[in-house]
Amino acid sequence: MTKNRINWIDFGKGFAIFLVVIGHVFTGLFDSGKFTSDAKWLSIVIAFIYIFHIPVFFALSGYFFKSVENFKEYYYYMKKKTIVLGLPYIFYSIIHYVLQKIAGGSVRVPTTLFNLINIYKEPLGVVWYLYTLWALYLVYGFLSIFIKNKNYLFMISILGYIITLVYMSEIFFIKKVLAWGVIFMLGSVLKTVKFNDIRFRNIILLGIIFNIVYIYMMYISFNVDGKIITDYNYPRWWIIGYIGNVILAFIIFPKIEKISQNIFRYFSRYGKISIGILIFHSPISSMIRIVLLKMGIFNIYIHIILGVVLSWYLAILLTKLFRKIKYLDIIFIPQKYIKF
Repeated sequence: MTKNRINWIDFGKGFAIFLVVIGHVFTGLFDSGKFTSDAKWLSIVIAFIYIFHIPVFFALSGYFFKSVENFKEYYYYMKKKTIVLGLPYIFYSIIHYVLQKIAGGSVRVPTTLFNLINIYKEPLGVVWYLYTLWALYLVYGFLSIFIKNKNYLFMISILGYIITLVYMSEIFFIKKVLAWGVIFMLGSVLKTVKFNDIRFRNIILLGIIFNIVYIYMMYISFNVDGKIITDYNYPRWWIIGYIGNVILAFIIFPKIEKISQNIFRYFSRYGKISIGILIFHSPISSMIRIVLLKMGIFNIYIHIILGVVLSWYLAILLTKLFRKIKYLDIIFIPQKYIKF
């Protein structure tokens, strides 16, 4: 473990953000309506990716959740979270709006100025994750002033999730906190659990079997026209897959360094800049898809390969560039200019 960092957490964030990039490339192709003959298998691949990457991200964030002692500490706690998450949130929202205006008719769901103004209550694009994470810190940080035991907070999060099974709020803040609180607090609870005695090969085999069986059951039960769609607003029974994969990730990630140091170091490096990759990869992957389609390229495998490779490396390049440019680096390194 390096100073102030936990290496396997960095690896987990790096691997998860790589899956986010892959997932958005596949989702973009699926939603474009240009690859209808591939829609079924695309939806299945998307389901496998989506029951892992974002749940793991929320759990890894929950791993570092600490209770707040009083209202004064809560104020400074939320001030820091608001700045650290808010700056990239606002930056992405502006870029999202501008690029969609430039793309014009090529955009599937146009973003209006009204949408941009209302990002305080309804996020644009991929930064729904940052908004939800901020909301979870706000709610569970406040609750922790009165409830110090994380197991009790976890039980409250379970109750919140149960509410989503009978009540579907249309208010973004409420539905996301209720839906994702259980995964966030699961990450906090798992911090105290030791998985050292579980063999790597056994858990990998178990994970493969679990996901294949689970996706198959969900496909049989909930497919629409032969396609399976995960739901991040009202996960319902998808929560079983989310929880299962979070536990698998927390068992597997700490063991990767001993299995392959090269893979571990590679993803750990980019886990440290995962927010930047999250921000930049989405518009990049959209532009690549639009350009390829305008060029008359409809080979799905070319779209996948170019989409993933270019989105991944260009997002990394832009993130590193912004982190090196004075004043622009405030987006990703606000502590350099703002004292918390």
